Amino acid sequence: MKFLKHIGWLLLFAACNKPDIFIPLNDNSGLTDINNLSQIYIFFDIDQDGDTLSDMHKNQIISTTHFVVHIDRRLPVKSIINDLEWLHRKRHKKTIHYRPGFHLYFSHVDTLTGKMRLNPFDSLEILSPFYQSREYVKRYSETYANQTLLHADYDGKYFRIDSLQFAYPTQKERIRHIIYRWCPPDRPCEIFLNVNYNITYDRYNDVYGFLVNLDSTRVRLCHKQFWYNPREIETP
Repeated sequence: MKFLKHIGWLLLFAACNKPDIFIPLNDNSGLTDINNLSQIYIFFDIDQDGDTLSDMHKNQIISTTHFVVHIDRRLPVKSIINDLEWLHRKRHKKTIHYRPGFHLYFSHVDTLTGKMRLNPFDSLEILSPFYQSREYVKRYSETYANQTLLHADYDGKYFRIDSLQFAYPTQKERIRHIIYRWCPPDRPCEIFLNVNYNITYDRYNDVYGFLVNLDSTRVRLCHKQFWYNPREIETP
Protein backbone atom coordinates (compact mmCIF):
# COMPACT_ATOMS: atom_id res chain seq x y z
CA MET A 1 0.00 0.00 0.00
CA LYS A 2 1.38 3.40 -0.94
CA PHE A 3 1.96 6.23 1.48
CA LEU A 4 -0.25 8.85 -0.21
CA LYS A 5 -3.31 6.66 0.26
CA HIS A 6 -3.00 7.12 4.04
CA ILE A 7 -3.18 10.90 4.18
CA GLY A 8 -6.95 11.12 4.42
CA TRP A 9 -6.98 8.88 7.49
CA LEU A 10 -4.31 10.99 9.10
CA LEU A 11 -6.46 14.10 8.73
CA LEU A 12 -9.55 12.38 10.13
CA PHE A 13 -8.27 11.57 13.61
CA ALA A 14 -10.92 13.73 15.32
CA ALA A 15 -13.72 11.89 13.52
CA CYS A 16 -12.26 8.56 14.68
CA ASN A 17 -12.31 9.63 18.35
CA LYS A 18 -8.52 9.91 18.43
CA PRO A 19 -6.48 12.97 19.42
CA ASP A 20 -5.71 15.62 16.85
CA ILE A 21 -2.16 15.64 15.55
CA PHE A 22 -0.58 18.69 13.95
CA ILE A 23 2.05 17.69 11.38
CA PRO A 24 5.02 20.06 10.74
CA LEU A 25 4.65 22.51 7.86
CA ASN A 26 7.66 23.66 5.83
CA ASP A 27 8.95 23.99 2.29
CA ASN A 28 11.52 21.17 2.35
CA SER A 29 11.69 18.33 -0.12
CA GLY A 30 11.36 14.62 0.62
CA LEU A 31 9.84 11.39 -0.63
CA THR A 32 6.13 11.33 -1.39
CA ASP A 33 5.49 7.72 -2.27
CA ILE A 34 6.67 4.54 -0.52
CA ASN A 35 5.25 1.05 -0.24
CA ASN A 36 4.89 -1.28 2.74
CA LEU A 37 4.80 0.92 5.83
CA SER A 38 3.70 1.17 9.43
CA GLN A 39 2.58 4.57 10.65
CA ILE A 40 3.57 5.66 14.14
CA TYR A 41 1.97 8.68 15.80
CA ILE A 42 3.51 10.72 18.60
CA PHE A 43 0.80 12.95 20.06
CA PHE A 44 0.96 16.11 22.14
CA ASP A 45 -0.34 15.69 25.70
CA ILE A 46 -0.33 17.66 28.97
CA ASP A 47 -0.31 15.98 32.38
CA GLN A 48 -2.21 17.08 35.48
CA ASP A 49 0.68 19.34 36.52
CA GLY A 50 0.63 21.17 33.20
CA ASP A 51 3.81 19.56 31.85
CA THR A 52 4.03 18.71 28.16
CA LEU A 53 4.30 15.00 27.37
CA SER A 54 4.59 12.90 24.25
CA ASP A 55 2.20 10.02 23.74
CA MET A 56 3.42 7.47 21.19
CA HIS A 57 0.96 5.02 19.66
CA LYS A 58 3.04 1.96 18.71
CA ASN A 59 0.67 -0.99 18.91
CA GLN A 60 0.37 -1.52 15.16
CA ILE A 61 4.05 -1.55 14.20
CA ILE A 62 5.04 -4.35 11.82
CA SER A 63 8.77 -5.06 11.83
CA THR A 64 8.93 -5.93 8.13
CA THR A 65 7.83 -2.46 7.00
CA HIS A 66 9.15 1.07 6.77
CA PHE A 67 8.33 3.15 9.87
CA VAL A 68 6.73 6.50 9.03
CA VAL A 69 6.74 8.63 12.17
CA HIS A 70 4.19 11.46 12.47
CA ILE A 71 5.10 13.77 15.38
CA ASP A 72 2.95 16.62 16.67
CA ARG A 73 4.75 19.83 15.79
CA ARG A 74 3.91 21.46 19.15
CA LEU A 75 6.06 19.06 21.16
CA PRO A 76 9.44 20.27 22.47
CA VAL A 77 12.15 18.06 21.03
CA LYS A 78 13.41 17.09 24.48
CA SER A 79 10.11 15.28 25.06
CA ILE A 80 10.56 12.90 22.12
CA ILE A 81 14.15 11.72 22.74
CA ASN A 82 13.07 8.51 24.48
CA ASP A 83 10.50 7.79 21.77
CA LEU A 84 13.07 8.15 18.98
CA GLU A 85 15.57 5.96 20.81
CA TRP A 86 12.89 3.28 21.26
CA LEU A 87 12.04 3.44 17.55
CA HIS A 88 15.69 3.04 16.59
CA ARG A 89 16.04 -0.03 18.78
CA LYS A 90 12.83 -1.48 17.35
CA ARG A 91 13.80 -0.72 13.75
CA HIS A 92 17.34 -2.12 13.92
CA LYS A 93 16.95 -4.98 16.41
CA LYS A 94 18.06 -8.25 14.81
CA THR A 95 15.18 -10.64 15.48
CA ILE A 96 13.72 -13.51 13.47
CA HIS A 97 11.37 -10.94 11.90
CA TYR A 98 14.16 -8.54 10.94
CA ARG A 99 14.56 -7.76 7.24
CA PRO A 100 17.16 -5.35 5.84
CA GLY A 101 16.19 -2.48 3.58
CA PHE A 102 13.48 -0.86 5.71
CA HIS A 103 13.83 2.69 7.01
CA LEU A 104 12.66 5.26 9.54
CA TYR A 105 11.07 8.46 8.20
CA PHE A 106 9.96 11.79 9.64
CA SER A 107 6.86 13.27 7.97
CA HIS A 108 5.94 16.87 7.18
CA VAL A 109 3.56 18.71 4.86
CA ASP A 110 5.26 20.55 2.01
CA THR A 111 3.79 24.07 1.99
CA LEU A 112 4.71 24.54 -1.68
CA THR A 113 2.69 21.57 -2.95
CA GLY A 114 0.41 20.60 -0.05
CA LYS A 115 1.79 17.04 -0.19
CA MET A 116 3.03 14.90 2.67
CA ARG A 117 6.78 14.31 2.42
CA LEU A 118 9.18 11.98 4.19
CA ASN A 119 12.83 12.33 5.20
CA PRO A 120 14.88 9.40 6.53
CA PHE A 121 16.49 9.40 9.97
CA ASP A 122 17.80 5.83 10.11
CA SER A 123 21.06 6.58 11.90
CA LEU A 124 20.12 9.62 13.98
CA GLU A 125 21.98 9.53 17.30
CA ILE A 126 21.08 12.13 19.94
CA LEU A 127 24.01 12.82 22.24
CA SER A 128 24.35 14.29 25.71
CA PRO A 129 22.61 17.61 26.49
CA PHE A 130 25.68 18.73 28.45
CA TYR A 131 27.98 19.61 25.56
CA GLN A 132 28.00 20.46 21.86
CA SER A 133 29.72 19.25 18.72
CA ARG A 134 32.83 21.42 19.01
CA GLU A 135 33.75 19.78 22.30
CA TYR A 136 32.89 16.35 20.91
CA VAL A 137 35.21 16.82 17.93
CA LYS A 138 38.02 17.94 20.23
CA ARG A 139 37.57 14.79 22.34
CA TYR A 140 37.72 12.56 19.26
CA SER A 141 40.04 14.64 17.10
CA GLU A 142 41.74 11.61 15.54
CA THR A 143 38.42 10.40 14.13
CA TYR A 144 37.84 13.68 12.33
CA ALA A 145 41.39 14.45 11.24
CA ASN A 146 41.71 15.69 7.64
CA GLN A 147 37.96 16.21 7.29
CA THR A 148 36.16 19.45 6.53
CA LEU A 149 33.69 20.01 9.36
CA LEU A 150 31.02 22.66 9.83
CA HIS A 151 29.25 23.28 13.13
CA ALA A 152 25.64 24.47 12.88
CA ASP A 153 23.63 25.79 15.82
CA TYR A 154 19.89 26.42 15.90
CA ASP A 155 17.98 27.95 18.81
CA GLY A 156 14.56 28.18 17.14
CA LYS A 157 15.14 31.68 15.81
CA TYR A 158 18.71 31.98 14.56
CA PHE A 159 20.81 29.53 12.57
CA ARG A 160 24.54 29.86 13.10
CA ILE A 161 27.11 28.23 10.88
CA ASP A 162 30.53 28.60 12.49
CA SER A 163 30.98 32.39 12.92
CA LEU A 164 27.96 33.56 10.87
CA GLN A 165 24.38 34.06 12.04
CA PHE A 166 21.19 34.00 9.97
CA ALA A 167 17.49 34.43 10.61
CA TYR A 168 15.83 31.07 10.02
CA PRO A 169 13.94 30.04 7.94
CA THR A 170 13.83 33.31 6.00
CA GLN A 171 17.50 33.08 4.97
CA LYS A 172 17.58 29.46 3.87
CA GLU A 173 18.98 30.20 0.42
CA ARG A 174 21.75 32.35 1.89
CA ILE A 175 22.67 29.53 4.29
CA ARG A 176 22.72 27.02 1.43
CA HIS A 177 25.00 29.29 -0.59
CA ILE A 178 27.45 29.72 2.30
CA ILE A 179 27.60 25.99 3.03
CA TYR A 180 28.30 25.11 -0.61
CA ARG A 181 30.92 27.84 -0.83
CA TRP A 182 32.78 26.52 2.21
CA CYS A 183 32.71 22.84 1.20
CA PRO A 184 35.61 21.65 -0.98
CA PRO A 185 34.76 20.34 -4.46
CA ASP A 186 36.67 17.07 -4.13
CA ARG A 187 34.76 15.46 -1.24
CA PRO A 188 31.70 16.18 0.93
CA CYS A 189 32.11 18.13 4.13
CA GLU A 190 30.21 17.09 7.26
CA ILE A 191 27.80 19.25 9.24
CA PHE A 192 27.25 18.75 12.95
CA LEU A 193 23.86 20.03 14.09
CA ASN A 194 23.37 21.48 17.58
CA VAL A 195 19.83 22.42 18.65
CA ASN A 196 18.40 23.89 21.81
CA TYR A 197 16.29 20.99 23.08
CA ASN A 198 13.50 23.36 24.16
CA ILE A 199 12.57 24.24 20.58
CA THR A 200 9.41 22.75 19.10
CA TYR A 201 9.55 19.71 16.88
CA ASP A 202 8.05 21.88 14.11
CA ARG A 203 11.21 23.98 14.04
CA TYR A 204 13.50 20.99 14.37
CA ASN A 205 11.78 19.13 11.54
CA ASP A 206 12.27 22.18 9.32
CA VAL A 207 16.00 22.58 9.96
CA TYR A 208 16.60 18.82 9.79
CA GLY A 209 14.77 18.51 6.47
CA PHE A 210 16.66 21.49 5.07
CA LEU A 211 20.09 20.07 5.96
CA VAL A 212 19.39 16.44 5.05
CA ASN A 213 18.25 17.52 1.56
CA LEU A 214 21.41 19.46 0.72
CA ASP A 215 23.45 18.16 -2.21
CA SER A 216 24.97 14.94 -0.84
CA THR A 217 27.94 15.16 -3.20
CA ARG A 218 28.98 18.33 -1.41
CA VAL A 219 27.77 18.08 2.17
CA ARG A 220 26.45 15.45 4.59
CA LEU A 221 24.52 15.93 7.82
CA CYS A 222 26.26 13.98 10.57
CA HIS A 223 24.03 11.36 12.19
CA LYS A 224 25.37 12.44 15.59
CA GLN A 225 23.34 15.43 16.78
CA PHE A 226 23.56 17.51 19.92
CA TRP A 227 20.22 18.43 21.48
CA TYR A 228 21.61 20.63 24.20
CA ASN A 229 20.19 22.04 27.41
CA PRO A 230 21.10 25.77 27.45
CA ARG A 231 21.19 25.71 31.25
CA GLU A 232 24.03 23.19 31.18
CA ILE A 233 26.28 24.81 28.57
CA GLU A 234 27.21 28.19 27.25
CA THR A 235 25.62 28.58 23.84
CA PRO A 236 27.76 29.97 21.03
